[in-house]
Amino acid sequence: MSQVFEYYDWNNLIGLDAKQKAQLDIDQVIEQGHYWDNSPPYQTNINIFALPGDHWINLKMSFIWSCFAFMGKEAQIKGVKSWGYKTNLATQPENREVYWHQHLRENNLVVSGVYYLNLPSGACGTEFAIDGPVGSSVMGEALLGQWVIFPGKTWHRPGPTTTNENRYVIAADMEI
Repeated sequence: MSQVFEYYDWNNLIGLDAKQKAQLDIDQVIEQGHYWDNSPPYQTNINIFALPGDHWINLKMSFIWSCFAFMGKEAQIKGVKSWGYKTNLATQPENREVYWHQHLRENNLVVSGVYYLNLPSGACGTEFAIDGPVGSSVMGEALLGQWVIFPGKTWHRPGPTTTNENRYVIAADMEI
């Protein structure tokens, strides 16, 4: 299996204070009931990049720049979708196979990414199955303050966590 994902480090732009603000915002969105019932708990169901604050502007722009760097060129953006994801050992199902998914949009190319806001000890990154969920897979490393960027057509799922401390990530899709 060839590696089809790359990391982009944004720790110089997005510091600890910004990461903590984003986590608090995700908690508030979830407390308000704005999360999907048919997804792993807790995945927000709003465009998280649309929330107010410089931290969200910087996260969105760092995602777009990372996607362009991954593609090796700029492209006309048709849309950007984003969500927050908060999980821990208690929120994971026993059968992790239900987590495999892709980000496909009809008539659009999609570039996807995951940004790691908070990584407790025992939290893994994103698992990728390049040839589909029944083939072999590779666990991408979870790197705090970095975007992992990959084609939206790539089968992937959140890695397991072994702690009840919350892992927070931002996930996003750029449609071109």
